[in-house]
Amino acid sequence: MKTFAALTVAGITGIVLLKLFATILLPLLGMLFGLLAMAVKLALIAGVIFFVYSMIKKRRNEAEA
Repeated sequence: MKTFAALTVAGITGIVLLKLFATILLPLLGMLFGLLAMAVKLALIAGVIFFVYSMIKKRRNEAEA
């Protein structure tokens, strides 16, 4: 009976710790993915702006020549 009680306490403790871990970790993981998506979006916008700038600069150089 002592073994069953020890396993029960270990199982309940494990479930409680898992719930606490999930409560803390899942919002942090969501925030990390959100920041990663924002960084990718900003990099994409910067790439488009650079592409447009280089196209305008190239046409301006051809027009001056």
